[in-house]
Amino acid sequence: MSMARRRTRRKSTRRSSPKTLNVAGIAESALIANAVTLGLFNTSLRDFVMNTAGGSGSSIVDRAGQITARELIAGLTGGDANTQYKITQGGRATTYGNTLTVQIGENLKANAGSMVFQLVAIPAGFKVFKKLTTKPRSTMNKALKMGGLPVRV
Repeated sequence: MSMARRRTRRKSTRRSSPKTLNVAGIAESALIANAVTLGLFNTSLRDFVMNTAGGSGSSIVDRAGQITARELIAGLTGGDANTQYKITQGGRATTYGNTLTVQIGENLKANAGSMVFQLVAIPAGFKVFKKLTTKPRSTMNKALKMGGLPVRV
């Protein structure tokens, strides 16, 4: 006795919309990341990522409380990971700043209030912005889609 052949359905091709870049989402993420870098590392997101001199202050004393990504990476790869700056003048060494963990703690104590406020206010503000601008954003997204751009507002 042979078994009946199983009927198979023909699979339809799966259609998916092309991936788009959400400009508002990127802006919101950047503002949140900026709030975190200001709170923990006492420097803006731009300076945290781009600065190679270890902070954005004009003098070593100004930069002593700032931590950049370069300093963090140096610490992870075995380099000097503290934010202490040593200056030798006339044979006398002066140290400014703290070790990395102490400095992050001090930055957090000094900036925690504003950081928490921003971490709550930024998403809430974007939610209100999106609700208030639904119609114009929809029109703009349609125009961008017709233009063939993979971007959303």
